[in-house]
Amino acid sequence: MIISYFIYDTRTLLACSLTCYPWYIAAVSHLHHSLTTDNDNTPWPHRKHFWPNPLRKPYKLGLLPLVKRFRIRVKDCSSAGVTPKWLGRRALRYFLALTNLQELGIDNLQISNFMPTIQQCFGHFSPSLRFLALNMPNGSCRQILYFIGLFPNLQDLKIIYFLQDEQEDTPDTALIPPSIPPLRGRLTLTHFTGESLMEDMIALFGGLRFRYMDLFRVDCVWLLLDACAETLETLRLYPTDAYGE
Repeated sequence: MIISYFIYDTRTLLACSLTCYPWYIAAVSHLHHSLTTDNDNTPWPHRKHFWPNPLRKPYKLGLLPLVKRFRIRVKDCSSAGVTPKWLGRRALRYFLALTNLQELGIDNLQISNFMPTIQQCFGHFSPSLRFLALNMPNGSCRQILYFIGLFPNLQDLKIIYFLQDEQEDTPDTALIPPSIPPLRGRLTLTHFTGESLMEDMIALFGGLRFRYMDLFRVDCVWLLLDACAETLETLRLYPTDAYGE
């Protein structure tokens, strides 16, 4: 219990882990609580966070089940994003070892490229995942909702820069999410124009029950307010209109 007070002091946790075996057991879960990987064009030796390098050593040491928060960052917006090629034989083995993840954040996830076998790659997060953050996700409304529906215990949802194509062709209207997440926590939307996505979410999930909403430059504010009228407790609103009208 005393060592848990040092969860934000990495140097102290490292010192505790080297003291004796009982202290190592108490400190190791805090040391490996969060993990972040990058995909950019940074030259060596600054590529130690490049995918999947941060997963390799923890996997060999059996530490990946301790990770609760995992983030895949894609700094180069011109790249293809996170595709099935990221999960080759070795990388997929590392990825599947993240068995107790509670928070997942992915930049530029190409959901359409993972279909229809997306559950084989992300389904192992279903029992534990509570928070999902998608930055610039790519896919149709039904594909995104199918991905969200993979996590039956999901509470918080964050979507950044989802600019839906008005001419979007959605031949997958029969695609039904495998579960209906409770989504009773916080909804965060930034630069979001996916009104059709929210309409489909309300229809497929039987409404929305978020208690907190952070809406920054969102076009479908009134739709969300009406859908969460019975449960909403706190709202942070930054209007699309620069004059706040």
